[in-house]
Order: sequence, then C-alpha cells, then structure tokens
Amino acid sequence: NVLVIATKAVVSTQSTGGLGTLGSMSVKGFDRAKQFSQEKMGSAVKTEYDQDYMALSGRVESTRTWINSTSNAARNFLQPNVGARLEDMFNEKVTAAEGSNNQNIRELASKIPIRKGSAIDKRQSYSEILGATMKQGGIEIGDSTQAGQSLLEVGTTFEKIGMLEREYLSDVYSKFFKPFSNHLQVEWGTITTEKRRLDLARLDLDAAKSKVRGARTPEAMQQNEQKVRECQAAFDRQYEQTKILLTDADRKSAEFTVYLEELIRSQKDFHEQAHKMLEDAYSKMKK
Repeated sequence: NVLVIATKAVVSTQSTGGLGTLGSMSVKGFDRAKQFSQEKMGSAVKTEYDQDYMALSGRVESTRTWINSTSNAARNFLQPNVGARLEDMFNEKVTAAEGSNNQNIRELASKIPIRKGSAIDKRQSYSEILGATMKQGGIEIGDSTQAGQSLLEVGTTFEKIGMLEREYLSDVYSKFFKPFSNHLQVEWGTITTEKRRLDLARLDLDAAKSKVRGARTPEAMQQNEQKVRECQAAFDRQYEQTKILLTDADRKSAEFTVYLEELIRSQKDFHEQAHKMLEDAYSKMKK
C-alpha cells in the first residue's frame, strides 16, 4: 500500500514537473517510487542537501510566502469593499488573458465585455460620496444659514480629499502594488520546477546507490556503479542549476525595499495634502 501511494506521489511530481506522465511510467519511475516509499518507512539511505542550500531555499520560500501574503493584505487595504475588490481581480485576470500565448484563451477573453484592468482609481471614493451628500444638503438648506454654509464648506473639502484619494490609489497601485505583487513571479515558477527536478534527480541517485548495495554479481555491481556515476553527475548539474536560481532570487529580493519606499512616499504625500485641506477648511469655519 505504501509503495502504491508513493508511486502515485512520484508520478504526480513527474507530471507537474513536465518529466513524465502515468502513461510513461517506466523502470526509473518505479525505482523512484520504491526509494520514496522506503525513505518514508525509514529503511533507505537518503542523500541530504547541505545546510547552505537548505537555508537558501528556506529563505527564498519564506520570502515568496510573505510577499504573497503582503500583496493580499495590500489589496484589501487599497480596496476594503469585497465586491469591488473581486471585480478588480477578475478584470485584471481578463486583461492578462488577452495577452496569453494560448489563442483559445485570448479569444475567450476578448468576448467578455469587461472594463480593462483595475478600476481602483475610477470609482467614487467614500470621501467624495460624503462630500457630495454634504454639498447637496447645504444647497437644499441654503447658504444663507450657518448650517448650509458649513455643509457646503466641509462637503467641498471632502470632495477634494476624495479626488486626491483617487490619485493616491492610482499612484500606490502602479508604483507599489502591481510591481510588488508581480516581482519574481516568473522566476518563482521556474524555481519550483527546478526544485522538483532536483528532488527527482536525488531519488534517482539514491535508488542507484541502493542497487549497488544489493548487487549479487560483479557484473551487476559494475553496471550499478556506472549508473551511480551517471546519476551523481545529473544530480550535481541539477543541484548547481537550482542553487544559481535560488541565489539570484535571494539577491533580487532586496529590490522589494524600493516598492515599500514608494508606498510610504505615496502615503506621506497624500496625508500631507489632505491635512492641509482640512486645516484650511477648519480655519475658514473658525472665522
């Protein structure tokens, strides 16, 4: 039963990594499944990755996890309304699909009557809605009364703040959220594939070593030792390739700081301008 489960797991890994399918299950695939199951049962020797590689891989994976989590939290922060947020996400997916290499996907996307990209800076902000309501009340009451004048003054201020907020959201979306959430997405997909390939190369190597230990004739021993050398060379090549990709991703992760700086700058500019508008309105009302 363990071997059957392991076979399915290895075949699934082969399929997702583009290295084979159930229909192409071979002796190599069976050897991998057998090695995998024996490792799970603790009856096989397993080649361990060195500590530097494990630390590097763990750091890159942690960076990926928290970048994705931060991106999701940032989207919620920029658009608290769930319905509007889902609409933006759908529109972005459709816009991206129109640039797909798959013709069927492009044709399907072109038939969807949808606003292109995110509408995060096109909707009325809550400040604008509040301001418009106040101004309407001030007009109905009349500017000859103190209440009417105050509603008009404060309403105008909030409308201006709302328009400023839309500019701010557009700035944050284009200079922080979009590059921050998209950065290294392609690289991470490649890294995931190469890590799967490395795991399979490691299984091949350990399975070959296991056959050497079980050889019963000099000819079998010689043949299996040659297989170990071939598997070791393939493993070493894949290990170096994967480590290069991880090292490059780890180095590029420092670029995320630039996008965070843009978020702080945009926040600071918005609040400084909004504060000035509120100060001006407050001064007028106190006269």
